Amino acid sequence: MAGDGRMRSVLLSVILAAGLGGCATVSMVASEAMVETNLTEQESSLSKVANAYTDQAERKHWVEASKGFFGFARVLMDGASEDDTNSDNTYLDKVTRQNDTLSAQVDYIRSDIESAAHGLDVATMEVEKLFGTEQAAKSLRADLVSYESALVTAKKARRTFVTVLSELDMDDANSTTYALAQFDASIDSARDAADKLADYAANRKSAEAAS
Repeated sequence: MAGDGRMRSVLLSVILAAGLGGCATVSMVASEAMVETNLTEQESSLSKVANAYTDQAERKHWVEASKGFFGFARVLMDGASEDDTNSDNTYLDKVTRQNDTLSAQVDYIRSDIESAAHGLDVATMEVEKLFGTEQAAKSLRADLVSYESALVTAKKARRTFVTVLSELDMDDANSTTYALAQFDASIDSARDAADKLADYAANRKSAEAAS
């Protein structure tokens, strides 16, 4: 059983190394952090918030539900896939089924965009709490993987929102423009926070090695 776990971790590292060329933050630490995430006895506050964010996105059909171990790897790779198309279609069906008028559909999507931005902001606030702490590098790297997963979920959710808005027969979607701009700002802030967290985890690891 332990051998199977090591094999899965090694396999994921290979997948990540091959597919994360555009995501330097994760590729720098993923091979170690994946093992450490599995060994963490208790979820940190950041991991709980990040995982809850992805759960919410899947439950509301902003993104396609992940498919276990390999689904997690594909999320981190952030590549467009058939799953993205399925998510777009599922969300569009939900929006049109639950809202009779076009204006109600647009309001529904805008509300979801605002909710997605807020949830990501909450995760980013959890990241900010880590800086200046004496948290172990191993734990920080595990937190980073969870946070990066939430960030990629946010990017996929945004893609779903934009795709579905383009499918609706509307002359004016200005009511969603501001919400999308705010969501973009949240994503940019999260990307910066992830980079800072990666640097901080690396610095902590160096400090631990020197002590």
